[in-house]
Amino acid sequence: MTRNRFEIILRTFHCLNNAECLPGDRLFKIRNLVDLLVMKFKMWNVPSENMCIDESVIPFVGRLSIGQFIKNKRNRYGIKVFKLCINDGCTIGFKIYAGQESVPGVGVSTKIVMELAEDYLDKGRTMYTDNWYTSVTLANQLLNRTTNLVGTLRSNRKFNPVSVVKAKLKKRRNYVKSKSK
Repeated sequence: MTRNRFEIILRTFHCLNNAECLPGDRLFKIRNLVDLLVMKFKMWNVPSENMCIDESVIPFVGRLSIGQFIKNKRNRYGIKVFKLCINDGCTIGFKIYAGQESVPGVGVSTKIVMELAEDYLDKGRTMYTDNWYTSVTLANQLLNRTTNLVGTLRSNRKFNPVSVVKAKLKKRRNYVKSKSK
């Protein structure tokens, strides 16, 4: 096959019908692959008692509608992915960031944690998060689903208790707050 023939086939080859595209779904062309991968991750990995949610960047420099620039990451340009991982570092769930989804009354970070962890809640597990995800709202929602939360809380978050905001801590000191259901 000649190169020109290959390029014509490559340009016109489609696995999905563009007419069936859902409005606003930027991942329409890879949605089936993403769903299949998430299903296989859940099937082959047994979740442990401890889980972690964090974001990572898949390096990519070309033109892409879902591309992100994150200046504090090692790979600054690419596709932002939120991952749910277990003790041994295996990914058991992920979500590709394709633009902000607006849900009134719910923070983006809380929504992502609740979506990714949905199948693993109500089993007495512990969720570890960094300061972007951790909030009092998330802690209460997870506690209502019998899941514990461990994370660093930003002092400027909404709905923080006054005791947390006003706490004057010396270097290498922690303020620990716990609540029993």
